[in-house]
Amino acid sequence: MHLIHGAPVYTFWSELPIADAMVVRDGRILAVGSTTDLAARYPDAKRVSVDGAAIVPAFNDCHMHILPLGIDLGKADLRGCASVAEIQQRLRAWMDANPNAEWVLGRAYDQNLLPDGRHLTRHDLDAVCADKPIYLNHVSKHGAAANTLALKIAGITRETPDPDDGVILRDEQGEPTGILLESAASLVSRHIPKPRGADLVQAVHRACEDLARRGILAASDASTGWHDLEAEVAAYAQALEEGAPVRMTLMPLFSAAERAGWLDNAEQSGEATGFSPQPAAPHPDLRWGAVKLFADGAFTTRTAALRQPYADTPTTGVLMYEPDDLMERIRTVHRAGWQCAVHAIGDYAIEIVLQGYRRALEAHPRPHHRHRIEHAMLMADDLLAEMQALGVVVVPQPEFLWWLTTAYLKGLGERAVSLMPFRSWLQAGVAMGFSSDQPVVPGDPILGWRAAVTRTSRDGTCLNPEEGLDPLTALQMFTVGAAYATADDAIGILAPGKQARFVVLSHQPEQIAEADMQVIATSRELLA
Repeated sequence: MHLIHGAPVYTFWSELPIADAMVVRDGRILAVGSTTDLAARYPDAKRVSVDGAAIVPAFNDCHMHILPLGIDLGKADLRGCASVAEIQQRLRAWMDANPNAEWVLGRAYDQNLLPDGRHLTRHDLDAVCADKPIYLNHVSKHGAAANTLALKIAGITRETPDPDDGVILRDEQGEPTGILLESAASLVSRHIPKPRGADLVQAVHRACEDLARRGILAASDASTGWHDLEAEVAAYAQALEEGAPVRMTLMPLFSAAERAGWLDNAEQSGEATGFSPQPAAPHPDLRWGAVKLFADGAFTTRTAALRQPYADTPTTGVLMYEPDDLMERIRTVHRAGWQCAVHAIGDYAIEIVLQGYRRALEAHPRPHHRHRIEHAMLMADDLLAEMQALGVVVVPQPEFLWWLTTAYLKGLGERAVSLMPFRSWLQAGVAMGFSSDQPVVPGDPILGWRAAVTRTSRDGTCLNPEEGLDPLTALQMFTVGAAYATADDAIGILAPGKQARFVVLSHQPEQIAEADMQVIATSRELLA
């Protein structure tokens, strides 16, 4: 038993918003209050004085990709590369460090940072290595770059047609350039040896250690089943059994849930929460969340589905399904009693998803469904009103504003001011939980928190500051809001009965906009 004191405790608990101390036993909070009172009530508690300015609930990244993060941490990091030469240099360094690798793998390639925003080509990658296949994930996770050998392994030639929901970029002679957008990337990625068994467990451990260092002690994997649902779940459970410090919520992909037979329930649940009985999770800190669907692509690849064409490209993006097909899938998830989460970035995609939710709820009314829209980036007034009316939860990523505002302005022009209207959502009564979508971006919760307040990018551009939140409200979206979005009542606030997942900050949370805020300790270390 521990008595934690020495800094104000921001509990986000309505009965005692700020306390002097809290008592924790076996990972659960017993009490919060004054240090003197708790010391008298729990005389045997070990006193732990924190060296920091504030204690707050730990961050909960309610939309990220845990296993892919762990795998990506083993790839060449191309984040921030501003030239083809820099990309080539980092790939060569990775090859030197991994001489036995069958494939040369890189992450976070971003053509928007290259001169004129032009993609590199397979020839640029051939100059790095022509006798091993090279595959680079795009920073958005909605595309990839490959060298000539990788294309050859996949059988991609000038005669290869574009898949229905993807694009193979081609040069003026009709030859593939090496850039593959949306599902076209899977034509190559399916040939990359997949991690299995111990490699999967190790990837989960890498991800969880990386998250915990940043104060993220709860997270949701928003694409479970991308490889092998059973193997992935087993890897998460084993990592937790071996001491992984992150409480994890798994969001099975629609296709994986369908194959598992989890969407076959013809009748909705009669439980008060509205959620049907779900498969048993093999560890207390491993949970099932929403079933995941995709409506469109991403802004950075110009594949998010818009009502009007992009400012710099004569296209309106890509829908992953025909509208009626997507709506039927939403209805299937809803009717089976699951929470539904749909990736929708462009305003047209959001419109289709909301129509799908309305149809599903009209056909099968269910209160407290907490259906989600992931990202929900380009908004319009009619869409916001519909969100509120349907009780939809939005899960945006404020860190995108820090890293990607320049790309948004290029692609959307003046429409970029309508991106992620945090304040308007809350004022309209729309429930919201913040996340990062890492490894699409680094997943620094401090950056995301600050961006939600200032709406300022790394180059100083401020995008619609009127939509910024006050510091405590923004922090609540990473804690209370994220717990609501994942229907997890064990975390989010620091109150009796809740899990003791908290972090110690270097400054008071009200100072996030101007202070060099750091996470200087977590409950993991303090309660060890």
